[in-house]
Amino acid sequence: MRLFRFITRRPRPAALLAAGLATALLGTVGILGTDAPAAPAPPASGMTLTLPGDDNRDGYVDEDESGWDCRTMGNRVCGGDVPPECERAGDAVQLCVTVASRAPYGWANADGSTVDVPDGRTMIRDLDETPGTAPWADALAALDAEHREHAPRA
Repeated sequence: MRLFRFITRRPRPAALLAAGLATALLGTVGILGTDAPAAPAPPASGMTLTLPGDDNRDGYVDEDESGWDCRTMGNRVCGGDVPPECERAGDAVQLCVTVASRAPYGWANADGSTVDVPDGRTMIRDLDETPGTAPWADALAALDAEHREHAPRA
């Protein structure tokens, strides 16, 4: 008889509130979980991730695609700014572009002899080292140092 009375009596407002809060709390924990969020699933086989500016949808924003920013990505030298002599420059492309852009100059030595230096593109073409290698980058650095030492100041 006692059990029947317990089941059939009207619930108190405090008990209803407590039950509602417990349900809401358990529902929130169930939705959010207690673990870190799972990493996104890899694309299905044959599908690639599409990025903004990835015009050919290969999963990478390549040079000359709409998402490429030549001033902040890659070698940070833009399009027509790279002369043919610097196309295989590798990591030294910025120094190569700087040397290639220089006009011919010259200087006079203390003994009266003169030195005439051709333009930068000619000097780069005349290097014996293989473009993109460490010795080639060292030769570019030497050309740059020579220019800074002897070129007339504007």
